[in-house]
Amino acid sequence: MRATSSARPLPSRRRSSMPERRAMSNSLPARSLRAVYRGARLVVHLLVGLFLVVVVMLDRGQRVNPQKLMSWWCSITLDIFGIELVRYSHPHDGGRMTVANHVSWLDIIVIGACEPTRFIAKSEIRDWPIAGALANACGTFYIRRGKGGARPLLDKLTPHLSAGGCITLFPEGTTTDGRGVLPFHPRLFAAAIEAQCAVQPVALRYGLSARGENIAPFIGDDDLVSHILRLLKEPELLAEVTYCAPLSSVGRNREELAEAAQRCVSRIVAPQAVAELPIATDAAFAV
Repeated sequence: MRATSSARPLPSRRRSSMPERRAMSNSLPARSLRAVYRGARLVVHLLVGLFLVVVVMLDRGQRVNPQKLMSWWCSITLDIFGIELVRYSHPHDGGRMTVANHVSWLDIIVIGACEPTRFIAKSEIRDWPIAGALANACGTFYIRRGKGGARPLLDKLTPHLSAGGCITLFPEGTTTDGRGVLPFHPRLFAAAIEAQCAVQPVALRYGLSARGENIAPFIGDDDLVSHILRLLKEPELLAEVTYCAPLSSVGRNREELAEAAQRCVSRIVAPQAVAELPIATDAAFAV
C-alpha cells in the first residue's frame, strides 16, 4: 500500500510488453497462485491482529494506542490485497466526525489506513469471529437498530468528540455500487452538533479490476468469503480517498448538516447527480 497524490503511472520501460504482462497476470493459473499466496499472508495477518487484540486488552489503555495499531494493521491489509491507496487532501485537525459514502467492508480498511479513528458499526459485528474482536479492541462504537437505539450511542459519541477524538461513520446506512450517494441519515449528526465539532465529508471511490469489472462493492447477495477470494485474485485495485473541506456544526440542525455533507461527497462520487439534490448553502458550513 502506498499513499500518493495521483494515480500510478505506467512503467516507462518495455511498454510494448504491457498487454502481454497483463494477460499473463490475469490468466487462471496466475490468479489462482496469487489468491493462494495472498490468502496465506492474510491468515498470518489475521493471527497478528488477534495478537494485537491481546496486547490491547492487557495494556488497558496505559501505553498502547489501539487506533494507531489499527491504522498500521489496515495499511498492511491493503498491501496484502494489492490495493493502492491514493489520498487527496488530508484529515482535519482536532475533534471531528468523519462521514463517508459506503461501498464495501473495504471502506473501513481504507479509511483506517489513512488515519487513526474510531468507527461506528451495527451491534451484530460485536459478536462476529475475528472481526468482532478487532472492532472491540479498537474502541468501535455500536448502534442498535430500531427506535431508541441512537440516544445511548449519542451519549457516548458527544464526550469523545468534545475531548478531541475522531469518529467515522457511514450515514447512508447501507452499501452501494459506488456510482452514486444515497441520502445521509441525520440522527447521528446530532453528536457533532452537541459537541460543536467539525464534520468532515470523505468521498470513497474504487477503480475497476484488470478485467474492467466493478469488484469493490459489497452489495446485494454477496457473501464475505467469495468477495474476499475475488479480491485476492485481482492483480491490483485502486482506492481513492478524498477529504473534503470540514463543515461547521455550529448553528445548524442535523438535517442541514447531513444534507450539506451528502452534497460534498456527491460532487466527487457522482457530480452529475448533484443538481438533483435539494439546494443547500454549503459555504455557510465551512470551518
